[in-house]
Amino acid sequence: MMDREVIEKKIDIIEENLDYLEGIKSLEVDSFVSNFEKIQAAKHCLQEAIEACLDIAGHIIASRGFPRAEEYREFFFVLSEKKVIGKDLALRLADMAGFRNLLVHRYGVVRPEELYRIVNEDLGDIRQYVKEILVYVSEKT
Repeated sequence: MMDREVIEKKIDIIEENLDYLEGIKSLEVDSFVSNFEKIQAAKHCLQEAIEACLDIAGHIIASRGFPRAEEYREFFFVLSEKKVIGKDLALRLADMAGFRNLLVHRYGVVRPEELYRIVNEDLGDIRQYVKEILVYVSEKT
């Protein structure tokens, strides 16, 4: 059974991290890429937000008996196939899941400029995910 409270707690984590990341948008790129603490904090916040998105997806997949996903990227495709989120959003979030893997496993190749770009251009995808999840949850619980 889908547990709304579990999902809402994960959304709280997402929103807390996104709030911090929004503050980075006010920095100029040069200020960001030369600030070790901001880079590390942005990596952690982005990783945690993406992982919370994946946790929500995993919870919905398991509780609704949807087909199992073998890789994190696939979680969002399963949700899209089951009409939980839109297909275009699923594609963008799959890329985010791939970036999460870089943050965790290949952190040395993550360029601060790319991290800055993602923070400035892609956080809306996570916000859209939260909106679509909330609509789905309100319809199914």
